[in-house]
Amino acid sequence: MEVNEFIERYSAGENCFTGANLSGIDLVGADLIGIILNDANLQKANFTFCYLSRADLSRANLEETNFSGSNLNKSNLMDANLHRCEFHGAILQKADMRNVTLSLANLLDANLIEVDLRSADLRNANLKGACLRGANMRQQKRGKPTNLQGANLDKADLKFVDFQGANLKGASLVGANLSEANLRNASLIGADLTQANLKATFLTDTDLTGAKLIGANLSNAKMERAKLIDTDMSMVNLESATMPDCKLIRANLIQANLSFAKLNRSDLSRANLYGAIMRNASLMEVFFARTNMTSADLTNSNLIGADLSSANISGVNLEGAIMPDGQVYH
Repeated sequence: MEVNEFIERYSAGENCFTGANLSGIDLVGADLIGIILNDANLQKANFTFCYLSRADLSRANLEETNFSGSNLNKSNLMDANLHRCEFHGAILQKADMRNVTLSLANLLDANLIEVDLRSADLRNANLKGACLRGANMRQQKRGKPTNLQGANLDKADLKFVDFQGANLKGASLVGANLSEANLRNASLIGADLTQANLKATFLTDTDLTGAKLIGANLSNAKMERAKLIDTDMSMVNLESATMPDCKLIRANLIQANLSFAKLNRSDLSRANLYGAIMRNASLMEVFFARTNMTSADLTNSNLIGADLSSANISGVNLEGAIMPDGQVYH
């Protein structure tokens, strides 16, 4: 279909273009609110600054299509191919993007508030500075996880996002806002969360093996059974975090703040806690095998049942701490 024919038919009131072949069409700034283009071929089309709210683009081929600055509020993009699409500054609030392919897509500074991205493929996508508050990426029963492997989410607003079961391996989340997000059962292996805000975030059963959490804020986070093996958590804020049964083997916790944290039964073998602040922490039955605790502050901490037999405790402040045998240290 030629562009002139399409515009003429649309201007005459026709709204349904199911399966149309409009590859390469240039519709900059067009008003296409509510248009139906499901199953259409729109590869390399130009929808820059278009009005596409409530449009139906489900199952459409939109590979390398340009949606920069366009409005796609509440649009249906379910099962669409959006590989290498351009969404810089686009508005996709409450859009249905379940099972879409967004690999290598550019969503820089896009508005994705409350978008549904369950089972979406976002591998290596650029979401830097994007707002995804309240987005749904939760893995469904028998459904495939949302794939954000290698994605750039630096400084993205991810507050309240449901990432349960999502794949974020190797993703970059430097300075991202993940406060109160749900990352339960998510994979963040090798992810970079330097300076990220994870206050009150749910990280139960999350795999953070080899991740970077340098200077991150994890105060009041829920981290039961989290895997933090070989994780760099230097200068991290874990104040009042709940993290029993965690695996912190070889974790770097230099100058970390663990005041009032609950680490009962966690494995901190070979971890580096040099200069860490662990005042009033609950450390019952913690395994400190060959752990470096030099100059750490354990004032008023509870160490009942903890194994300190091979730990380096030179210069540790244990004033008021309850020792492994139940005696208070003075």
